[in-house]
Amino acid sequence: MAQFLMDQVWNESMKSNDASFARLINAQPDKIAPVLTHMMGQESSRFPLMYLSEGMQAIQEVDGDEFEYDVIGRMLKAVPLQSPPSGSYSTSFGVSGTEATLYFNEGIFPVGYTILSPLGYQLRITSRDNSNGNWAYKVKLVAKNLSETLPSSELAAGALYACGWNSVASFGSFGSLSTSTAPVKVRGDVGTIRKGYAYEGNIKYRKAKTVQLDTKGGGTKEMYWPYEEYQHNLSFRIECESNYWYAKSNRDAYGVINERDEQGNPIVRGSGMFEQITNKDTYGTLTADKIDQTIRDTFYGMSDAENKVITLFTGIGGRMAFDQAMKTELSNRGYIKLTDNKFVGGSGYNLSLGGFFDTYQHVDGYKVIIKTASLFDNGPQALASPKHPNYPNLPLESFRMTFVDTSTYDGMSNLVMVSKKGRSMLRGMVKGINEAASGTSFSANDTISTDKDGSSVHFLKAGQVVLRRFNTSIDLTCTAGLV
Repeated sequence: MAQFLMDQVWNESMKSNDASFARLINAQPDKIAPVLTHMMGQESSRFPLMYLSEGMQAIQEVDGDEFEYDVIGRMLKAVPLQSPPSGSYSTSFGVSGTEATLYFNEGIFPVGYTILSPLGYQLRITSRDNSNGNWAYKVKLVAKNLSETLPSSELAAGALYACGWNSVASFGSFGSLSTSTAPVKVRGDVGTIRKGYAYEGNIKYRKAKTVQLDTKGGGTKEMYWPYEEYQHNLSFRIECESNYWYAKSNRDAYGVINERDEQGNPIVRGSGMFEQITNKDTYGTLTADKIDQTIRDTFYGMSDAENKVITLFTGIGGRMAFDQAMKTELSNRGYIKLTDNKFVGGSGYNLSLGGFFDTYQHVDGYKVIIKTASLFDNGPQALASPKHPNYPNLPLESFRMTFVDTSTYDGMSNLVMVSKKGRSMLRGMVKGINEAASGTSFSANDTISTDKDGSSVHFLKAGQVVLRRFNTSIDLTCTAGLV
């Protein structure tokens, strides 16, 4: 088997010079080419939030550090009964077509409309009156005969009533009033992320130790600095993606940011995906029933989505747990046939075992697409995460399953990148007396910013990935082995 001949070395000096050059790169003719092999997967799996937001041009620009947007949820709403009726109403509510009074805390039911009880009984509103925020509705039971009454179970405090329709006479009727709903205003912060690196001396001309990278034409090209430039860009994107998942807002209950940098300026931290998602749940061993119930309970509010798509972001462990849950469900129901070329292919002695679930079509019409996010496996939180008791090489974070509503509402994606105008991505060099390194895209000139024989490159990105509807997603974490 292949062996690593040396441990990976990290440059702790935070800058490139002759010493770090020799330690980080050992490109010799007798070494395997390419010397550096990147084993972290494709771009879309490394940066799923950035890919699905700004990568898909779902971008909104704002002028300041804060942003606001309006969200309209459901157009219909159920209102709980404030208190049960007293006296004869409690046992003979609505008998003989008599009027009775119900009390609610909200006045969203217009006169003349039919309201529906939890068990489907129908009441017509004849009048309503408000007294200090308490709404008294006079209603009549809709019934086929005069002996019918409303059961006492429908009159308990907290029983939910919803507005239906306005039935009128075939002639001589009057117009009705209607209620409406205002959008919910959501406010958030745009976090700013920076990264920089420095290099010293005549590193541009050190050609002896370079990296051999494959070219499109099938050959190889020796270069050192372009790869390091790529490495810094890549690590900056990983830091941004980590921020978009794990960042926590630092505003207190009064909206004040108390965190300050060394100059006394406020450090604005936007909410990451996990903090934005309000629905939380846990699991030990994943089952198909758990998945089914999780999806139904969470995404029931997607009634007005134009394209009901749920993206399940997870790691290697979560993908394995999902696949096992689906196969166990099929096996328990007798659906799996090993000869149907779905799980066992080939013929004779040449067989292949495989077949994994990456899509789930829920009976309610929701489509769940499974995406592996490498950050769940080898990101900073995954590296610090405890291990799964049954899979000691995998962190518990790898089994985290985040169901994100990536549907479209009102023609807009639910997942958007909110960027500060003119600062979505900035990059610049502090030029020293030494020449610009190859691959940095900076031209050499006589103008310098420091007399030091060294230069530095800096990145800055002000943005936050935002869920326009944060209550139609759920974060499911694995608690296996935790006390």
